[in-house]
Amino acid sequence: MISEAIIVKSSDLDVASVMGLVFPAYRGGIIFWSHSVGSKYICSKLEEWVKEYGEFFKPCAYLIERASKRSSFGCTN
Repeated sequence: MISEAIIVKSSDLDVASVMGLVFPAYRGGIIFWSHSVGSKYICSKLEEWVKEYGEFFKPCAYLIERASKRSSFGCTN
């Protein structure tokens, strides 16, 4: 949703993840949490899961690109 400009602010995803996906509120939302662990870590875990559980967990091109640059998710807060 970030790479396709569907959302305006990354905090929109945080609210949606807590309210709609029941992501733990104490984590602050999925984007807030991702900033604390880093895109490289998330991408590496997903790549491990692809080997173990299949293509469902394949990271998208946007995440791979962010991880290779060690960048956070580039949406304004």
